[in-house]
Amino acid sequence: MDISTNSNEVALIVSFAFFVAGVVKGVIGIGLPTTAITIMTFFVSPLMALGLNLIPMTVANIWQLSKADNPKELVKNYKYFATSLVVCILITSFYANQIGDDVVRLIFAVAVLLFVCLQVFGFNFKMKPNHDNFWQGGLGALGGLVGGAASIWAVPVTMYLLMKNVKPKQFVDVSGFLITIGCIPVSIGYIATGVFQPNMFIYGALGSVVAVIGFQIGEKLRNKVNAKTFKNLLLIFFSISAINMIIRSLLEYNILN
Repeated sequence: MDISTNSNEVALIVSFAFFVAGVVKGVIGIGLPTTAITIMTFFVSPLMALGLNLIPMTVANIWQLSKADNPKELVKNYKYFATSLVVCILITSFYANQIGDDVVRLIFAVAVLLFVCLQVFGFNFKMKPNHDNFWQGGLGALGGLVGGAASIWAVPVTMYLLMKNVKPKQFVDVSGFLITIGCIPVSIGYIATGVFQPNMFIYGALGSVVAVIGFQIGEKLRNKVNAKTFKNLLLIFFSISAINMIIRSLLEYNILN
């Protein structure tokens, strides 16, 4: 779909995707970029979805980080994770445009399935305190390798924080910091390679506004709906969508033909 010739359609897609994603994040606290990109890939190419997601993802996580208790302490305690994440995202984000829609779709789908498995089955491995720097560097690098290509580095971040067994508020603060810091190199890579184009700015701004509206609605719904049931339905949707994306990618390479 060409933005310049289908501006109204793109605006509707972005509004719908980020409104739903905002509601999801408001109700269960996670899943804004995952939800938005998953929905958009039904209508636009994966690379276009990555570009359209850039501004709303950045705005949402800066807003989340602004509510953190002690940002300076976050930088001090998670500098190794942040450094390896930024370096690897900066490298891989320059290749997202080159590897093409089908590979991006495949990487994103696998990351989504890992996210689903993490939520369904949990992750009980606990790190030793003296191994913290090792896991920060390793999982930060893994997040960067996936994040630059598919704009989703929340899975390694979530794994690390579960291994560290942090408290819920700290989970929100740290994940907000690490996802926000990753937005800087991914923005550089996507802008430099044309994944994010100037004509996407207005749609990104629109997505940011609708996501905030959706989030506020989701917060109000949080105590009125069964969050566990809502989350389970969302995970089923993610799973079906990811499997569909994997099949489509494999068909393009004639693997399933």
